[in-house]
Amino acid sequence: MKNTITFLCLLFSILAIKAQNRTTIAFLPMSYDEASISSNEARIVQETVINGFVSSKRFTVVDREKLEEIEKEKSLQRTEAFMDSDNTVADGLGKGANFLVDGSIIAISNSEIKKNKWTSNISVQIRMLDVSTGEILSTETVNSTFISYSGDVKKVMKSYYSKDEFKRVEEKEERLQDPSPTSSEAFNVALIPLSDNIIKITRSLFPMAAQIISWDKKKKDEFILGAGHASGIQIGQIVDVVKPSTVVIGDKDLQRNEIVGSAWIIRVDDQNFSVATLINNQKDIKKAIKKGEPIGVLIR
Repeated sequence: MKNTITFLCLLFSILAIKAQNRTTIAFLPMSYDEASISSNEARIVQETVINGFVSSKRFTVVDREKLEEIEKEKSLQRTEAFMDSDNTVADGLGKGANFLVDGSIIAISNSEIKKNKWTSNISVQIRMLDVSTGEILSTETVNSTFISYSGDVKKVMKSYYSKDEFKRVEEKEERLQDPSPTSSEAFNVALIPLSDNIIKITRSLFPMAAQIISWDKKKKDEFILGAGHASGIQIGQIVDVVKPSTVVIGDKDLQRNEIVGSAWIIRVDDQNFSVATLINNQKDIKKAIKKGEPIGVLIR
């Protein structure tokens, strides 16, 4: 039994290390209906989508439009004048992408619900293609619908936030759901939940495993997580608490991460470490730990 647990913990560690090697992606220009969507709106939406991928910290984004400039700079730096310089452009900057992100803006609707009260909704479709095969690996439709925190999460927030901090969270939620005085302001407001939803989608496409380093002996629901700023961890982020195992199907050993609960990031210490607290299923998780079962975290 101990050997099995040790193997699973080791396997979980290997997956965590592999997950930190980011996938390289490039973006194709998003298509849209020019009759109903302005070029300026399309540009802003595309930038929001790209920034969502960057903010997720799961990818190295290659700017295809600037690759030619980078290649010229690299050629210049290979000349004799730069041979002894340490400040050269790394070859990795010009490398090709593993995946292409192709997308289309389905709709941008600005609606006046009453006088000087506007709402906006943005909907985009994102397709991820394998560069080597052209195969569509995933198709997702993402919109600007605001998703509020659950009651469990708000309960935890109240425990850790000051009254002013929690009030700011509630005010932000209200601002993102209330109508705006102009259509342009409503559009700008809609970009915020669109960005948040893009980040969630990108993380779900490439979830990252992380180790639980240790549990707090005094605050028994809190634990130190082996992931920080470098992995895109942010205060207030929700992560899955999982029980990793290996399932043999035919001649393949497949990694299974059974979700046994969720946790909320309460502090990010540095690039590699953060602190989280359990949101739910505390009793079952602690029972599994007592039995010596491996417990880890999956960051989506």
